[in-house]
Amino acid sequence: MNTVAFCDLDRVLSLTEAMHHAASEGRWDDLTELDAERDPVLRAGTMRPAPETLESLKSIMLMDNLIKDLVSAARDETALALDAGRRVRKAVAAYTSF
Repeated sequence: MNTVAFCDLDRVLSLTEAMHHAASEGRWDDLTELDAERDPVLRAGTMRPAPETLESLKSIMLMDNLIKDLVSAARDETALALDAGRRVRKAVAAYTSF
């Protein structure tokens, strides 16, 4: 007799919500840890053939997109800050060379 193991989508959804919360607060290390915890849970077992499975997956995908948007915005902000720092260093170097 074969036993089918189903993916624990409730746990995946809970971890995804925690990931979104971490990203919203800029806690990038927490986001990375939560993603590493979520990945094997998401890949374990098969999907239960039920309507709520589809709804859970839609919610997870929606939050994943929100997380990606937050990460992209933070990346862009960081790039701008690094660029501003480079310009300041360049200006200071130019000023001190006179």
